Amino acid sequence: MRLHLPAHLTFVGRRSSCLIENISQTGAQLVVNGAPRRGEEGQLKCEDLLAFFRTVWSAGNLVGVEFDETIPLQTLLNLRRINDAYSDFHRMEARCTARRWVAGELR
Repeated sequence: MRLHLPAHLTFVGRRSSCLIENISQTGAQLVVNGAPRRGEEGQLKCEDLLAFFRTVWSAGNLVGVEFDETIPLQTLLNLRRINDAYSDFHRMEARCTARRWVAGELR
């Protein structure tokens, strides 16, 4: 399911922000500044989603993660509702901010 939701990542010794671009019950594609290494484990937090994961691939600022446990379908549907609730303005503003952040223009 395609989304454009801001989220937070927690790793041992560090935290970072990310943007969830795509998510399923078993994993997600994230946009991250300073992508984690393959095999690195962490925690993804977005609204009522709290998932432990392992990084399975990275390409530039894109990262693929695999969840330790299957995410309930209702949690994904809630994320979809939150995503859809953004007005067009907020959605465009969030994308612009995320792109600027990933490009290193915001600190």
